[in-house]
Amino acid sequence: MSVKILGGFARGLNLLVPKGDLIRPTSIMLKRRVFDFFQRMDDKIFIDLCAGSGAVGLEAWSRGARKVYLNEPHRHVLKILTENRELCLLKNHHRQIGEIVTSHLKAEQFLTQFKTTYLNLDDGDKSEVIIFLDPPYAEKNIYENIVESLQGDWFKGELWIESDRLKGIAHEEWGEKFHLEQIKLFTQGDSYIYVTHFN
Repeated sequence: MSVKILGGFARGLNLLVPKGDLIRPTSIMLKRRVFDFFQRMDDKIFIDLCAGSGAVGLEAWSRGARKVYLNEPHRHVLKILTENRELCLLKNHHRQIGEIVTSHLKAEQFLTQFKTTYLNLDDGDKSEVIIFLDPPYAEKNIYENIVESLQGDWFKGELWIESDRLKGIAHEEWGEKFHLEQIKLFTQGDSYIYVTHFN
């Protein structure tokens, strides 16, 4: 099984996906809706916290993100993620368009470590950071831990949350329970990506 990069200089590149049910890739239609709206990622710093194959983070890279962090908590998926990183770099002949960094940490651990890096960024760069949160839908504790951490008045960037109203957390809860402002909402069936910004 493979998924394609939809746009940018790596458009059409097939990415590898692990066999079985180790990951649940973002649906093509949902990803297309998001990136039809956010077509250019120039100068963005994009963090894919539960990256899986890396398809969303590498889509952002292909569209101009200057740095992409691909963090995958599952050790057996990390090999595929690393291979996809290399495929993208080869596609671009290793030219330094944007840096791709892979890691193997729990999402909460990654965010704790990244906080130090983030606080050392220039104020302008801080607002250019996008965090994509897409753990297994049923892992509600991961969603809640990450959101609560970002609400600690240190993060000034954007958060994209992918979940499913039946298997995960309904999108209405982000406003009602967590008081997150909905900037954009993209839906595909019961799945969605909820975009919010921290000021």
